[in-house]
Amino acid sequence: MSKNNLSHNSDVVRILIVDDHPSTATTLARALSQLNSVEVISATNGNEALEKVKDQAVDILITDMIMPEMTGLELIEKLRDHPAGKPSRTYLVTAYDVPGLKVTAQRLKVNEVLIKPVRPERIYQIILRDIEDLKHATQPYKNVEAEKRKFKILVADDRPDNVTLLVRYLEYEGYQPVTAYDGEEVLNKAQDEMPDLILLDVNMPKKDGFAVLAEVRANEHLKHIPIIILTAARLDSADVQEGLNLGADDYIMKPFDRRELMARIRAKLRVKEAEDATRRRNRELSLLPEIGKELSARTDLTDIATILLKRTAETLGAFEGHMVMLDASGAITDNFKITVSDATLDVGQLDLQESLFNYILETRQGVIIENATATKFWKAVENDPTRSVIVAPLFGRRDLLGLLFLTHEQADYFTLDHVLLLQAIASQAAIAIENVRLYQNATEEQKQIEKIKNEFIATASHDLKNPIMSISGFSTLLTKAGPLNAQQEEFVGRIQHSTKNMLELVQNMLQLTEIDLQKMNGSQTDVDVIAVLKEIINEYEIQAQQKEQILALETSVTEVFVHGDGLQLKQVFRNLIGNAIKYTPAGGKINVLVKLLQGAVKIQVQDTGYGIPAADLPHIFDRFYRVRSGKTSEIEGNGLGLAIVKSIVEKHKGEVYVQSKPSEGTVFTVDFPLATQIAL
Repeated sequence: MSKNNLSHNSDVVRILIVDDHPSTATTLARALSQLNSVEVISATNGNEALEKVKDQAVDILITDMIMPEMTGLELIEKLRDHPAGKPSRTYLVTAYDVPGLKVTAQRLKVNEVLIKPVRPERIYQIILRDIEDLKHATQPYKNVEAEKRKFKILVADDRPDNVTLLVRYLEYEGYQPVTAYDGEEVLNKAQDEMPDLILLDVNMPKKDGFAVLAEVRANEHLKHIPIIILTAARLDSADVQEGLNLGADDYIMKPFDRRELMARIRAKLRVKEAEDATRRRNRELSLLPEIGKELSARTDLTDIATILLKRTAETLGAFEGHMVMLDASGAITDNFKITVSDATLDVGQLDLQESLFNYILETRQGVIIENATATKFWKAVENDPTRSVIVAPLFGRRDLLGLLFLTHEQADYFTLDHVLLLQAIASQAAIAIENVRLYQNATEEQKQIEKIKNEFIATASHDLKNPIMSISGFSTLLTKAGPLNAQQEEFVGRIQHSTKNMLELVQNMLQLTEIDLQKMNGSQTDVDVIAVLKEIINEYEIQAQQKEQILALETSVTEVFVHGDGLQLKQVFRNLIGNAIKYTPAGGKINVLVKLLQGAVKIQVQDTGYGIPAADLPHIFDRFYRVRSGKTSEIEGNGLGLAIVKSIVEKHKGEVYVQSKPSEGTVFTVDFPLATQIAL
């Protein structure tokens, strides 16, 4: 309703207050009369109210629920049919806070049900807000009821004169008739036309009415259609009973009374409308757990937006959907959009109106914008086809996270059922969004902690190297400073052995933290893995010979290139081959195999060593983890070698895994992507 198109074509807003308690109506009227440009009318019952406004509509109605002769809901219904138009805003005041009343009020599009006692100040604020809305609308709002739906009725009779008569009656009543003259045609027309009701004769060629009735009720897509049998042939009680047992909704005998027939048709159609709405609602509600399951499995905001907008737009018949994420001030931080015609997500362009943001913050409820061209809640842009909008808030545990919008090209398209369903879906989406934020925050609290830890270890490791080197150096000088007895030489040997282990541990820790902190800026080139493996095997050949072990390389290719840091790749194979020699008893065998896969190279280090118990396998790449059972517990190590292997392999976009059985040996496998594709 625009500034120049209020109820009586002036700037004055007319307010009707109806309450059977005279002092309540008077008090409210006196309070509201203080507002500028308002005319307040008060009445103590519904009939008096209708009499006072019979010549001119009102803009805002405030009515009590329980009143003599006429309830507040009945008054609202009567004012909806007012010749000058129904109120733009309606409020129902009641002392009975029951769900059924609220549902009924919602069906009548009551703006709000106010539960007594209601302070006059609150009503004053509500009306003040409404007056501003009414006066600042950009165009007159035509609150016209949508055109009545034409129900489709299938008339089935083999006599053309009967069909002609029924068609005339139905058209006069505003129905859309469809005709059929035999049983098979009835079934075909029912499938093709999906009528709202069938008027079915019994004696028809090809298939009689009872056979048709049985087939309709057995058909999953047709069984909900109400059927009225209309016959002059099967009139005894047994026939009536058979027809009703087969699923007829009514059984009318010819000749019939026209008014009675039309009344029965209207009754069946009312029931069908309610049942259709229930079925539709059940179908929509059945999507809730499905959508909730899809949303809960996502850890990315874009994925959530894609699923949410696509599913809600399809379910509610919208042509476009938006999801905007907001900060505490209402500024848009992320804006997602999907158009049903292509169902692809892109960056949306939606100008969120401050009035809508404030309204949702205040009411914490969804909004239906019936006419997007005549509201301050929506900013129309050039060539924008939007005519109706539905908005649902995404409320988290504390704050408004964002808003969910669906739009349609038709005015007055969205209903209360739509907003209720969308709000239910939005509630699930809000939980998923908060989970994503918590996950992202936790991942970032984790990365930061890891960074701090690595920086500490790197600093500590670097600082420890000097004193360890000093201990090692001075222990060596002790042997040169003068003669030592046997016990002193043993002690010096132990010191040197311990400092060697400590230095190795510090160097490994430093290497791990440098990898994690990405401070290893080695050159990235195409590295020949075969050449690297030959070099490392040659390096460890003497150790293997000392333990009478066989160390061999098996490969059918002469060169295989992996893009990465050559020094780090050497470290991977040093650790794996060195461990294989260390944990394999004398006389064992270590094989290094290279195999080409599609786009990758597989390197396996196989040994015939002690093996790893199954309980230890899941932890074998953890830092400082060591197998403490069997003969492996006697072998020195710091538990960092395999952790270094895993870090380097993953940095090179590879994968490492292990297979092992105690006393049978172990196989470590490393897969790297090839630097260049090789035809296999």
